[in-house]
Amino acid sequence: MPDVLIVDDDPDIRGMLSFTLADLGFDVREAKDGNDALDELADAAPDCMVLDLMMPGLDGFSVLEAMRARGLAATTPVVILTCKADEKSLVRGWELGAVEFLTKPIDPYVLAAKIAAIVH
Repeated sequence: MPDVLIVDDDPDIRGMLSFTLADLGFDVREAKDGNDALDELADAAPDCMVLDLMMPGLDGFSVLEAMRARGLAATTPVVILTCKADEKSLVRGWELGAVEFLTKPIDPYVLAAKIAAIVH
């Protein structure tokens, strides 16, 4: 099954998504913030990354910018999952290479279906 990296500073959200995705057969890794995400990406590019935008330190936009600058996970599709539903964030996410923009709260099974469609 696909390897998914979940990047979110909220441990409850990471836990819920990880549990659901793993239960559905995905291989799941977690990162608690942007710096953690870049470390995970440097270790191995996942098949898909679920990325929160609002995090302490490096936010999601900064992670996307650093990925480009460092050439990390260049072919990894990124699904933004955030509370920020404004048009400016949406446009910036697309400009930085996200393939999907979803808002919280989300049914984890809906997210799983989106990931499955993206990676297959």
